[in-house]
Amino acid sequence: MTEISQSFTLGFIFDRAQARVLLIHKNRPAWQAGRINGVGGKVEPGETMFDCIRREVREESGLATAATDWTHVADMQGDDPEGAGGWIVHVLTAVYDGNPTDSQTMTDESVAWYPVDTLPAAAISNLTWLIPLCLDRLRHGTPRGCVAQY
Repeated sequence: MTEISQSFTLGFIFDRAQARVLLIHKNRPAWQAGRINGVGGKVEPGETMFDCIRREVREESGLATAATDWTHVADMQGDDPEGAGGWIVHVLTAVYDGNPTDSQTMTDESVAWYPVDTLPAAAISNLTWLIPLCLDRLRHGTPRGCVAQY
């Protein structure tokens, strides 16, 4: 595997009942345009994955979370097909203790709460296993150390 040149976060935040998950309707990057995904983005220099996910959730949904609200669940990593180095996506999860109606669309990419057991057809395909993995971690708390190679 190539040296990691890009780090990202992907967050799945659930309501208190863990029945709904906050997802975002993506406009970018191009390969995600028109699809539904978790909230997240590029880790900026000097940021931890926890700093990044808190910032991204705030920027994209208006929800304020603490670093301690988030649990690291898994990493997905792979090589850039254009040879620009490797990438890693840190998958994190949290339960939002406030009112889900606190969330609002803050950018040109809309956010909404979706039932965890009936994801929209436009959902990125790996959400069908990432969301249950996050729920398992929240409910059972046992670290299992998952790394997915792409």
